[in-house]
Amino acid sequence: MKKYFILAFSFCISYFSQAQYTQEINTNRPSSSMGAYSVSKGIFQLEGGYMYQNDEFNADKINTHNNFNVQARYGEITEQMEFIADLHFTSYNQELNDITTSESGFKQLNFGVKYMIYDHYKYYVEKRNVYSWKANQRFKWKRLIPAVALYAGAQFNTKHNIYYPNLPETSLKAMIIAQQHLSKRFSITYNFIGENVTENEFRNISYIVTASLGLSDRWSIFGEHQGIIDRKYDNITIPFEKEASIKGGLTFKINPNLQIDGFAGTSINNQPHKIQAGMGLSWRNMKKFQFKDPMEL
Repeated sequence: MKKYFILAFSFCISYFSQAQYTQEINTNRPSSSMGAYSVSKGIFQLEGGYMYQNDEFNADKINTHNNFNVQARYGEITEQMEFIADLHFTSYNQELNDITTSESGFKQLNFGVKYMIYDHYKYYVEKRNVYSWKANQRFKWKRLIPAVALYAGAQFNTKHNIYYPNLPETSLKAMIIAQQHLSKRFSITYNFIGENVTENEFRNISYIVTASLGLSDRWSIFGEHQGIIDRKYDNITIPFEKEASIKGGLTFKINPNLQIDGFAGTSINNQPHKIQAGMGLSWRNMKKFQFKDPMEL
């Protein structure tokens, strides 16, 4: 009896230890959304990049931004959980009536935890029909069921936040994440984000929808739409159309643990008209799994 218990326990450990680890890097870049899956327990991952943005209000007023972002992700405790630190630094120039002003500083620092509460593919395996090629090519409706994760964290706004200087120094950020894998190469990610949720006068409710398509084992492309559901700053409501944007880009996998990316985007509205472009990379430490057959114990 003891032997069978050990065999069952060993099998479960082997199964869950590989539950979320992927042979290739799993990164959020270069999209603005966050995926539902964690980097896996024991994995440390860095994602960072540069973005240039130009805001044109009119011929007399133009703002330019040089933004740098670094995100550190670490999987711990379970395969479904990861800890995330996100740092934003920006340099800002404004040209107004031939007068230029410049500022720079850390915009924001976030610390949070993400946990996957449901993974459809953990309980569902698509079976291959050996008698029908047509049946194997047919779309499986169960693929519409998304993986779901929750994120909660602290948002630290520095005194040198040049965009929103009146924001509270510490606030709560929360997120609901859903991710569909409609095929082996195509996925859609949905983020519903609440920032400053405990501060009614600064509340920000937004969403991001990202579609990703793998072109090959190394190349992939993505398209993204980002918008505001409800946003206030000092109790002043900001209209939805002033913040909606679209973005697209591509990634190239140098090796299973290193990826580079590039992207470009624009605002949908024209007041101001925003254009942005950037590049970055993602790296993770390597983790090797060695599966041992429980029958050999």
